[in-house]
Amino acid sequence: MTLHGGFLVGIGFLTAGVCAALACIRILLRRLQDRSHQIDELKSQMLEWNRRLEETAFGRTQDLEDIHQRLQETYLETVTALVEALSAKDNYLYSHSQNVATYAQAIAQEIGFSKERIHRLVHGCKLHDVGKIAIPDSILLKEDSLTGAELEIIKQHPTWGARILQPLTFMKDITEMVHQEHERWDGQGYPQGLKGEQIRLEARIIAVADALDAMTSQRPYRQRITIEQAGEELSRSAGTQFDPKVVEACTRAIESGRLTLSSKQHP
Repeated sequence: MTLHGGFLVGIGFLTAGVCAALACIRILLRRLQDRSHQIDELKSQMLEWNRRLEETAFGRTQDLEDIHQRLQETYLETVTALVEALSAKDNYLYSHSQNVATYAQAIAQEIGFSKERIHRLVHGCKLHDVGKIAIPDSILLKEDSLTGAELEIIKQHPTWGARILQPLTFMKDITEMVHQEHERWDGQGYPQGLKGEQIRLEARIIAVADALDAMTSQRPYRQRITIEQAGEELSRSAGTQFDPKVVEACTRAIESGRLTLSSKQHP
């Protein structure tokens, strides 16, 4: 039986016990309707009984919730360690996620996100490439341009990322960010072919921040460009690849100086 199943069984058992106890009390109350002093005494006993049952139920529920929370936290720590190990293999990946988080935060501030929503967005940025754990190193670390077949394998990483994060029920929003960050505004992205506002706004922000970092970073097969040139490229793709409003926010952040290239640029 799964932990979730055990949790439901535990709650069901406790609920059944409470219901049975209350049914017995209702029968006794009906039998003692003409004995007011005994009814009062029984009511007091019932309240005390209910209090104890509730405490017992809460205690057991809390135990199950605590175990569930600890398991999820341990799982997240393991996933994070795997991402760090993956990043250590590749100089680009090492700082890429942090740069994406920095740029996404500036864009989100321009849009007007709350601090809590920005915090969740930054967390999503740091995990947005987690699915690359499942990609063979021969493809992931290849310095030359990818073949068509290799590119198709790379395109599977958002789906792998979502699968890896799925057990973390308290991170459903972040799982969606990871799954959707390669979707396109015009519906031509992957892996689900979502379009426009079907795509989570945070994922649309990550897509712009990810592209900005890619264009301004040096790669063996591509020269980096300036942040101003990258902004122009993003504007040209607004309405097709990217959400126009997100691109506008990115452009404003660049022009105002809120968004500048990270000091942790890739070699």
